[in-house]
Amino acid sequence: MITLLHYELFLYLGLLLLFGFLMGRIADKARLPEITGYIVAGLLIGPNVLGLIDHDAIPGLNVITSLVLAIIAYQIGTELWFPKLKQHGVKILVMTLIHALIVAIVVFLAVWAISSTLWLAFALASLAVASAPAPIMVIIQKLRAKGPLTKTVVPFVGILDIISVVMFGFLSTIAVSVLTGEEINVQNAFYHPILEVVLSIGIGGVFGLLLGLASKFVVCKYCLDDQYTAYLVLSMIAILFSVWIAEAYALSLILMPMSAGMVFTNFIGKATFKLQYRALSNFEKPFIILFFAVVGLELSPGVLQDAGLIALAFITFRMIGKLLGAYVGAVITRASLSTKRYIGFSLLPQGGVTIGMLVALTAMLPDEEARIVQTIILASILFFEIVGPIVFKSMISRSGESRA
Repeated sequence: MITLLHYELFLYLGLLLLFGFLMGRIADKARLPEITGYIVAGLLIGPNVLGLIDHDAIPGLNVITSLVLAIIAYQIGTELWFPKLKQHGVKILVMTLIHALIVAIVVFLAVWAISSTLWLAFALASLAVASAPAPIMVIIQKLRAKGPLTKTVVPFVGILDIISVVMFGFLSTIAVSVLTGEEINVQNAFYHPILEVVLSIGIGGVFGLLLGLASKFVVCKYCLDDQYTAYLVLSMIAILFSVWIAEAYALSLILMPMSAGMVFTNFIGKATFKLQYRALSNFEKPFIILFFAVVGLELSPGVLQDAGLIALAFITFRMIGKLLGAYVGAVITRASLSTKRYIGFSLLPQGGVTIGMLVALTAMLPDEEARIVQTIILASILFFEIVGPIVFKSMISRSGESRA
């Protein structure tokens, strides 16, 4: 039975949109990314500051974050055009692999040296690699950025999500095995994460194929206005199905819609791409505000104090690993000068993908150890969700690729 309590969610959504929009405008006037304002809005009205929205409401609002993550992942996929990937795809793959390995190694060695706790070093290394695609895509769209750095960052974060899922499965299994004294299970360490990646990409690819066929044989016959609506509806159907399947069968909320977008975009021409991209972009704007405001709800200023020295070390050495790994990868692959200089700074944001991995890891750990990892990672997310977008916006401007 639906009660008045259920309808309070609409009140909370209205508050999040109101405060998010206002804080976004203030941030923009202060030459900060609007999404920083959205996050601060959620932090202010959330349970840890003003308390206008309490903890009990957050699980219901998290549905919004899942939907927006899927929309953004789908848009990343639509940027992965095969002829373009043939030209630079191998370089970006090599760069991403080098980056991921260096980040994991730097964080592992730093945490182990400071804490002398092997399981914690493996656990935090497993959560250090992923970057958050949402702020990256939003800022690129806002600045209408175009150039070598932008062309590299978009596929980079898509490939990095695939690599980070596999590395998380391997490193987190070692962490749990070291902590509990169990033998390392090859099935859990390799089979499960690889199966998750393969199934997510495969199912998403099927959705993309169906979208491509519908576009080629049905939607292309509509008038322009009807095509606009049809592409929005078809894209949202694929995204919503992807969210449900990912949640129901523990598959990747990022990889499935991303692969759907990637397969679909290779069926359509440039004019059609622009039409469906504009339809989805116009539709998603209020959801972007809600997404980052909901992220802010779960952040707490006090978590930085609680996390202590290990959290400070994790934040510092994750940043060092990101900058060093991206630079080494760019040098080895002979990337452009702007990519060498700025790609590492562009990968600092941390959020949605890491939160999903954190939930999975804490479910495998005993309560006390789970709290330690959770406090450290939430402190890191609080820092990188606010600082990361500011740095990324600055790097896009410095690279000369902003067209805003």
